[in-house]
Amino acid sequence: MRREPAVAGLFYPSDPASLKKEIERSFLGDLGPGSLPEVNKNKLEKPVGIISPHAGYMYSGQVASWGFYELAKLGTPDLFVLMGPNHTGFGARVGVWDKGEWETPLGAVSIHEEAARILLESSKHASVSYESHTREHSLEVQIPFIQYVFGNVPILPISLLDQSLSVVKDLSEALKKVLEAIPSTVVLASTDLNHYEDQQTTTNKDNLVIKMIEDMNVNGLYRVLEEYEVSMCGYGGVGVLLDMKIGEPKILKHATSGDVSGDRLEVVGYMSAIFV
Repeated sequence: MRREPAVAGLFYPSDPASLKKEIERSFLGDLGPGSLPEVNKNKLEKPVGIISPHAGYMYSGQVASWGFYELAKLGTPDLFVLMGPNHTGFGARVGVWDKGEWETPLGAVSIHEEAARILLESSKHASVSYESHTREHSLEVQIPFIQYVFGNVPILPISLLDQSLSVVKDLSEALKKVLEAIPSTVVLASTDLNHYEDQQTTTNKDNLVIKMIEDMNVNGLYRVLEEYEVSMCGYGGVGVLLDMKIGEPKILKHATSGDVSGDRLEVVGYMSAIFV
């Protein structure tokens, strides 16, 4: 089963050379780390988690680059588990792509079929659903960064239409079993933060979310989202990452679309974080 790119030419360039240049601009930009990543040639020894945004590279690529920059220092993993929100509404409550390859302009990455098998056998909510992923962008935009830094590392894509706490707890336990079998794994939660309010409001709301992430407080995250009406889209994947307790969180970068475009009336918040 082969997945063709859905947002190449929209969220990121469809030409391979242009895409590489855009990724490099993300690392080198004013909001990026300021240099290209240097990859540790050793194998990643222990599980690591990251939070990464998923807007068009023009807006969120520089923030996203921070997570991959830090990952490069730790070594090459055997697996990327990718969790993101289902924006399209198509497919299963928790949709897993279990075999084949995903293509981008930089080539194809393979699905880690053994990881998919373990997850599907261990989760009450996850099921095979290609429709969940066919038009969804939140995981696709992470893959060119993975390819640029690490090459063809197998992936396990999980699309969350249901982001309830019961799903979070279920996936957390199921993914722990995946990590027992494949400890050299990066668990990536794809999310943007608050959407389409002014710069100050978005920054204030984002900071409430960031505090809950720093405190590793899953229930607090859900409370903040509801109480303060924070329109964070990928909270389920972040909740799973917090519940798994892979490591201590470090916030790498926070910015908004307004920091790029200069339009601060309706912005989207972006954050990169790592758990080691």
